[in-house]
Amino acid sequence: MSELIPLVQTILAATGYSMALARLHRRGDRWPASRAACLFAGSVCVCAAVLPPVGGHDEYFPVHVGQHVLLGMAGPAFLALSAPVTLALRALSPRPHRAALRLLHSRPITIVSSLPAAIILDLGGLYVLYLTGLYRAAEDNDVIHAAVHLHVFLAGCLLSWALIGLDPIRRRPGITARLAALVAAGAAHDTLAKLIYAHSLPPGGGSIASRHIGAELMYYSGTVIGIALAVVLMAQWYQASGRALARTARRGMPEHERL
Repeated sequence: MSELIPLVQTILAATGYSMALARLHRRGDRWPASRAACLFAGSVCVCAAVLPPVGGHDEYFPVHVGQHVLLGMAGPAFLALSAPVTLALRALSPRPHRAALRLLHSRPITIVSSLPAAIILDLGGLYVLYLTGLYRAAEDNDVIHAAVHLHVFLAGCLLSWALIGLDPIRRRPGITARLAALVAAGAAHDTLAKLIYAHSLPPGGGSIASRHIGAELMYYSGTVIGIALAVVLMAQWYQASGRALARTARRGMPEHERL
């Protein structure tokens, strides 16, 4: 049952999201339906990763890889696009709102949510998991297994928030820097998949054929998700550019034409 920790976290987050959404609706405020749909999609990915049949057969390495793609890549990407922090800030009363802002702007949160830290935590954790004996230890020990699942999920959330998240992050890099980071992260992910295939890793990953299938799944699924993230980033750039052009056009209009 230790692998259900990310599921419990997601259920609690979805419950809080629903409560905040209901509060906004009661006061007549609008919230984009697309963001609520992203929360649902992300929650489905996490549930699919940790519940049977996937969660019941993750000792088979290709299933394990599919589980981590859902738990550490697809699920966090959808959750980042649901903008839960923005929703919480809009729903909170003044005093909790100020406390939440202080926490978000605190030095530890700023450091952990930075793009370099997110990449190191996410990809560094995967390299340690698959290139050392950690994978075998996780298969034999429930506590380590739970810690690995928790790290994969939280590190994936941090990276998704830093790359494509809609919530406010201090000193968020521009689109060009985030695209460069996405390319670098994708290259590191592909390199890991090739190392796993070439050296029949990880130790304890089952038969060589099983490890090769898992490595191929990691490579191709990472490529697909990387392309999807790049499309999202370019769409965000397009929307931001359109809003900036509209603001510039309004500033250049006579006062009576702005109304």
